[in-house]
Parts: sequence; C-alpha cells; structure tokens
Amino acid sequence: MSVTGTYPPVGLDASSFEAPRDDALLHVCVSLTLVALTVSAFAVWTPFGIAATFLLTLIVANAMPAGVPVLIICAFLYQNLVVTWYTPYIPDNDTFDALRGTNFVILMTAFCIFLAASFQKRVRALTELRFWLLLSIVLCGTICFYLALGIVHGQPKDAVVYFRNTITPLACFHIAVLAASLYPVDLRKSMFWLGAGAVIYGYVELTFTMDFLSLFHGDLYIQRNIARQIETGVWEKSLKETGFVFRGLPDVMTTTFFNTPFFNDILPSVFRIGGPNFHSISYAYALSIISAWLLFRGRWLLPIAALPLLLVIGSKGATFLLLIALAMRIIYRPSRVRLTLAVALALAAAWTTAAIAYGATHGDYHVLGLTAGLRDFLANPLGQGLGFGGNLSSTSLNLSWATAQAEGVASVPVESAVGVMLYQMGVGSFIFFGFLAALAVAARRQLIETGDPDFLFAFVGIVTISANAVLQEEAFYSPLALSFCLLLVGVSLGTHWREVAAARARPQD
Repeated sequence: MSVTGTYPPVGLDASSFEAPRDDALLHVCVSLTLVALTVSAFAVWTPFGIAATFLLTLIVANAMPAGVPVLIICAFLYQNLVVTWYTPYIPDNDTFDALRGTNFVILMTAFCIFLAASFQKRVRALTELRFWLLLSIVLCGTICFYLALGIVHGQPKDAVVYFRNTITPLACFHIAVLAASLYPVDLRKSMFWLGAGAVIYGYVELTFTMDFLSLFHGDLYIQRNIARQIETGVWEKSLKETGFVFRGLPDVMTTTFFNTPFFNDILPSVFRIGGPNFHSISYAYALSIISAWLLFRGRWLLPIAALPLLLVIGSKGATFLLLIALAMRIIYRPSRVRLTLAVALALAAAWTTAAIAYGATHGDYHVLGLTAGLRDFLANPLGQGLGFGGNLSSTSLNLSWATAQAEGVASVPVESAVGVMLYQMGVGSFIFFGFLAALAVAARRQLIETGDPDFLFAFVGIVTISANAVLQEEAFYSPLALSFCLLLVGVSLGTHWREVAAARARPQD
C-alpha cells in the first residue's frame, strides 16, 4: 500500500493536521470507470477478467487508498447496470455469473491488500485499531474453516456462494476502518452523488418501467434470471404449492403495494423496481442506508425522496431502518443520548418480537426457516458448513412450504439469516454475532464521548439490520445491507481513531 504522495501517513506526524483534499469527484469517476473496465474484461474472457480486475484494483488501492470505500460502494450499487449492456452477448449462465461476480473480485483484492497492510509498523502504532484487526483475523479464520467444512461435506459451489455472502461484511469493515485510520476519507459528497443517482434511477424506472430497461438490455437481464428459474423448476413448484400460474415478465415485475395482501382491494399493483443493481431488496437497503447516513448529517431532501421508492419496493426491513433513523434523528439531543439509544433498542426488539409472533400464527416462511435453524443448531452445535440451507443453496430446492406449514418448521433453514448462520456455522456464528455486538457497543461509547451523529447511525444501523436478520436473509447476506452499513461504520471509527492519534502526536504547548 502506498505510503507516499498525495496521502501521507496521517496520525504519525505534523502533516496529519492538514485539511484533507476534496477528491470526491476523482474517487467517484475513477471508481465508476474501474467498474466498467473490469466488467468488460470479464466479458472478454473470465480468466482475463480476474487478472485485469486484480491488477486494476491493486493500482487504484495504491494510488488512492482513501477512495477504496467509494470504489466498493460503486461496485455493489452500479455494477449490474454495466452487466446489462453485455447480456445479449453472454453465451451461457456461467459467464453471466462471472460478470456479476466482478464486484466480489474487487472486494477481495482490496481486502487482501488492506489485510497485508495491517501488519505495517504504522498500523500497529494505532492502539485503538489492534483489537479490531485481531477480531477480524479470528473471524476470517472461522469463516474459512466453515468454508472448508462446507466444501468437504456439501456442494463446493454452494459453499463458495455463502462464503462470499459471509465474508463480505467483514471485508468491508476491515477495508474501511483501516483506510480511514490511515488516510482522510470523506464520503459526504460521494454518498450524496451516488445516492442521488440511485434515487433518480428509481423514479425513472418506476415511471417508464420496461421501456426504460429495454434501452440498455435491462429487460434481457431480467429475462435471463427468469429463464434460469424456469429451468430449475421454481415456477412449476410455485404452481403446485400456491396455484400461481406464471405467464410472463409482468407477473414477476408487479406486486401489491408494500408487498402485502392487505392492500389488494384498496390499491392497484405496482411495478417493483430493482434499481441499478437489479435486486429489489438490496436496492431498498441501499436507499435506506444512504438516506439514514445523510439524515444524521442534517441532509433531509434525499431521504424524503427515497421514502416513496421504499414503499413501492415493499421491503419492510429496509423501510423500518429508515423510519427508525427518522425517529432517532428527531428525538436525538446530546443531553439524552442514552435515552435515544435505549429507544432504538426497544423499537428493534419490539419489531422482531411482533414479526415472530405474527408469523408463528400465520405459517410465515421466515419464522418456519428460523425455527428450523434453531432446531438444527441444537442438534449439531458445531455446524454443517457453509452452503447448507439458505435461499441460495441447492439444498433448499426441494423444500415444500405446504409440508413446512403443516409441521410448523421447515425441513432446512431458509429466509432467516440468523437461522441459516446458526445451521451453517454453529457455535462459530457467535463470533460473528459477537463482532456485531462489539461494534454496536463501540458506537454507543463513541457517541456518548464525542456526540458525533455518525456513531448514532452506526448504532441504529447495526441494531436494526441485526433485528431484521432474524427473519430476513438479505439483511446479513446482501452486500448492500449489512456490508454497506459496516463499510460506513468502519469509516466513522477509523476517522475518529486517526484524529485521536493525530492529537497524541501534536506537540504539547
């Protein structure tokens, strides 16, 4: 990692007190360009794409390490918009998946670079960082152990998919906290610009629907996903279990308002937008997290503009996150920090309890999946290994919801991130849960000590997303949910520790 040039080793000498340069436009432009180039490289040939992505990410991480968090956000949020342009020319599903996996190659390349940089002398000098680096290494080792267990005992592809989903939040935090501890990372303009782009895209997609998507082959991107579902028997299974007849693309792209049958007779169906990342739930979390982060920095316009889009998408967890953020922003005062945090905890607990209570009496799939996770964890506390259970695993393809509702429990854990993680990682999952708890405690402590609202966002984000994860798999496993949140948390903590180190290095009068 570069230690010279534009970015000095902040916190270790007098140069630490210089105001950071405003490189937001540079970071965004370079990041979007790199995403476009790397996806294009994968479209040429997958091995070439891997090599090119590794090399380009390595160059950017050394040339502008403070811009790596922006690069990761761009890769998560806008990569699939680039993939759509190549969709008509992609010969098979394996190549299609490779293009969509570009962001993971970017992330893991950056993670390896920053992980290697963790052992530098100037990093060891940051005493506040040591515990988190050690915890990150321990958690990374635990996840790798369960990856190996999953490969040996199950399908390697399933294990790799859940390795990607489980390691991503850790990698995002590690990169962000280390980058912000060493360099001035300022996301204010970048977050606003990227968030504004996502909101504008959402309204254009909602207004012009498939006509808009067809301009850049977005409709073909969606059709390819549906074709895969048809090939694997998803819609045939749905017909047998619910009587739903799949007739075409509109059946997939429309839903009831707020994705609930309560509004069937009141409001018309709506086009369920997928955003530039082409995944509705992930897009909802991106909007919610960006809006919440801006809210705590006094920016109201974009969060208010994003709220109608969240209601259209119908992700209850993402909408709950933004509503909690709105409530905490209104009631927060420096004189009542503890009350604000207690209210946030109480609301998250009440939300989860109510959802479980309602779902248990209505045969909700999420509750049935959570129950299966708890049952199988008690039966095998060590864990099965990554790739067993979960919505993205082949082990859940033959799950019968009718049987699950009759028996009061699913045959394998699905729909619940907590249930799936308990099943896959057993007691090892408590290291992951403990990592999140420790971050929430650290955010609480820093908020009380400094009054910086960034730490209120950190606390609210971690607590709310963790509460959602009890009944929603995307809360932990979508890169634009927990991973995105921890990226911002890492920047806040790293920035604070860099400033503390700079104050210690300042000559005393």
